Amino acid sequence: MNKVIYTILAIFVFTEVSWAAMGGGSSGSSSSSSSTSYSSSDDSGSYKSANRFGEVNKLITLEKFAEAHKMLKKMKKVITDEADRLNLLGFTARKSGDLNTAGDYYQQALAINPKHTGALEYQGELFLQLGKIDLAKANLAKIDKICWLPCNAERELKKAIEKSMTN
Repeated sequence: MNKVIYTILAIFVFTEVSWAAMGGGSSGSSSSSSSTSYSSSDDSGSYKSANRFGEVNKLITLEKFAEAHKMLKKMKKVITDEADRLNLLGFTARKSGDLNTAGDYYQQALAINPKHTGALEYQGELFLQLGKIDLAKANLAKIDKICWLPCNAERELKKAIEKSMTN
């Protein structure tokens, strides 16, 4: 029985490391509300989306959130990654200080994909900025149900909630 458990764990670790190395999911990114990290896809990953948002990601890394936001607004809507684009629009709006607009974008992303863990995480961080800790905790509970094993979005939002409760 122990061999089965160790085999499953080994497969999971290998898959998680491989997935992060390919740029899939948000395993390689964090998004603490105090940091400038981000993710262009939910934990199901979207390698093509990451390529499509490459220039945007560079601007975000440079903390040029307003420029990244403008670039995202000009991008053509693509059904396969529209939730990712909306999530990034929310992220860049939030980092630019436009919290109401950020909230709208997160809601739109979640209307397309209610299981988009990146949007749930970022929306949770927005809730923390607005002092709505119960809503942030509700998003954490949603992420917990989506990720049957701990995922990056869950870890990051949990960390942000804990940090907000100590401040």
